[in-house]
This record gives sequence, C-alpha cells and structure tokens, in this order.
Amino acid sequence: MNDIRLQVVPSIELQDEHGRALVEFHQADETHSSLVSQTSELDASSVSQFNHLLGLVPCSAASVSGNSSQLMTCTFEYSKLVQAKDGSGAIGAVYKEGSEKFGAQARFHEAKDLKSVVTTGLVLNIASQVLAQKHLADINERLKSIEQQVKSIQEHLERSRFAKIEVFQEHLQRLGALISQGEPVLADSLQVLAQRAQEVRAEVNHIRRDLEDAHTKVRAFDSSSWFGSDNLREALQGKIWRINHLQREYLLGMQCLVMANLILFIKHGGNKEFLIAGDTYLAELSSEDGLMNQWNATKRRVSWHLSKMKPVFELAKSTQANAVLVEAKLSKVQQQLDEDVKQVRELQQRLVLAQNPRLLLVLEGGRVKRGQFLQ
Repeated sequence: MNDIRLQVVPSIELQDEHGRALVEFHQADETHSSLVSQTSELDASSVSQFNHLLGLVPCSAASVSGNSSQLMTCTFEYSKLVQAKDGSGAIGAVYKEGSEKFGAQARFHEAKDLKSVVTTGLVLNIASQVLAQKHLADINERLKSIEQQVKSIQEHLERSRFAKIEVFQEHLQRLGALISQGEPVLADSLQVLAQRAQEVRAEVNHIRRDLEDAHTKVRAFDSSSWFGSDNLREALQGKIWRINHLQREYLLGMQCLVMANLILFIKHGGNKEFLIAGDTYLAELSSEDGLMNQWNATKRRVSWHLSKMKPVFELAKSTQANAVLVEAKLSKVQQQLDEDVKQVRELQQRLVLAQNPRLLLVLEGGRVKRGQFLQ
C-alpha cells in the first residue's frame, strides 16, 4: 500500500476473539505530557515488545479503521502493480518484464488470517512485562519493608506461625529478585506461591481468632483496687501489648498476601481473581467485627477502665500518672497500627492501578523509540 496516502487514524483497538479490548492505541496531544512520571521510562525490552506488536498490526487495518471486508492480500508486491495514471493507486495488473504490455492479472484474497496475527498471548505477555517494570521498584521496596517487619516481631511470633510466614516471605523475596532481573518465573513457582498464600491465609484467620480473645480479656478486665494502681497499669499494658503483637502479625500476613496477589496478578496477565481477593482482605479490615472496629472498641474500653481506676489508698496524682502511661501505650499501638494498615491499603491500590497501565509512546518512522508511564 502507498502509506503516504494513508489517513491518520486517531485510535486503534486490538480485541480478543470475544470482542474484548486487549490494548488501545490513541493519538496523544500536549495534555498527556503533564501526566508523564519523571522516573518511569520504559525499558529497552518493553520498547522492543511494542515494536513487535505494532509490526503485526496491518497498516491496511488502520486505513479502513478495522473494516475487515476491505482487507485483501495480493499475489504480487505492490511495486510491481501497474500504477493508475491519476496517481490514486494501483490497478490489478502487472506488465511483462521489459515492456508496457500486460503480462498477468493480480489476484486478491480476503485477508482472513489478519485477525489472528496479533494473538491474545502476545498482548498479555507485553502487559505482563510492562506491569512488572512499572511495579518493580514498589515490589522490591515493599518486600524489604515486610522483611524488616518479620525481624522486628519475630521474637513475639509463635514458632509455627513464624516458620510459615518466614518461608512465605523468603519465597516472595526470590520471586521479586527474578522479576527485578527480568528473569522468567516458572509456572511451578507461581503454583507454590499460590499454595503458600493459602497456608498463610489460614494462619491469618487463626491470628484473627486470637485477637478476638485478646480483646475480650481487655473488656473483662477488673480495674478496681484498694492499695494502688501500679499492678493495674502493668496488667492493662500487658493486655494492650498482646493485642499489638497480634495485630502486627495479622497485618504482616495481610501484607504478604496482598504482595503475593500483586505478583500473581502481574504474572498471570491481569487475572482479576487476585484483585477480588485483595478487595476481600480490605473489606475484612473494616468489617463490623474486623480489626479496626475491634481496636477502636478496645480503646474506648481502656478509657473506661482508666476512669474507674481509683484506688482508695493512693494519691490521685499517682493514679493519674499510671493512666498517662497506659494512654501512651495506646498511642504507640495506634501509630504502629496506622502504619501497617496504610501499607496494606497502598499495596491493594497498586493492584487496582495495575489493571490499566497507560503509556506515552514516541514513534519515529513507524517504530517506537521510547516510552514513559503515565501517572
């Protein structure tokens, strides 16, 4: 085809066999430049993948905006066809070599095979690579954070729990290293990850039940005393600290699960099963009997206990000093809880944003020269 005469097509959509959009290309304008992330340059491998994809999109499909009934294949190269005198294109004939006499008639066939040239697998493979690059830095950063959390609370974890969470975290680290090096991740490794995620999920459910028991003990606490509040303060702080450790175990497990979901989402080409699972985890945090509501109820109960903590044979200022120490413990636990919950929510948000990555591609001469992720 004479590509000089092709009209500019503002958008192209590649669909799977069910008519669902796999990838869309749109002509960019100046408004897109403001959305470019400064630290999100597309790597050379991804640029090459996009050139491969665009090379398989027939230019004829662009000229007729996907009207497949007009797509044809010709038995001769375009340059050998007789050109129309008005310059509007070529006619279906070929000159005899060295003369101006017609030697053959070109045959045209409906280009039925063009639909299957760009395969779903190819697009998903590119999507997987692009997703991996976009979230690579975040994956490595989060994995380091999880590793630090494991180290900070491992002495308080039950041995069986710690072993499972530690093994799971190590497996996440190995997969993160493979992704960072651009190495393929075996299907068996992903299967192991999914299996271990189920094991950790069971542990998280167990921790949740332990948390409920710990909260019950705070509610049942007896804040009455005759001769001083030191023992009450120590007992109440111990119960609060127990809740803190269980909350951190619970949220560490949640972070590992959401991280596993992000990796599985990327490596399985954006399967929404993992997005749904992550949404379930977040809903569990905020449910009526979830971690956040239980903790808020316990804080109110502790405040009530402190208001009733009035030993007969103790100065009021001593009782108040012990109450301040308990409140300080509550504040510290609240701070750690906020940080851990924020990590889980941010990880899930990464998963949500990973559904539809947007890129700005710069093409020169029909080939992608560079690309950047859009915020």
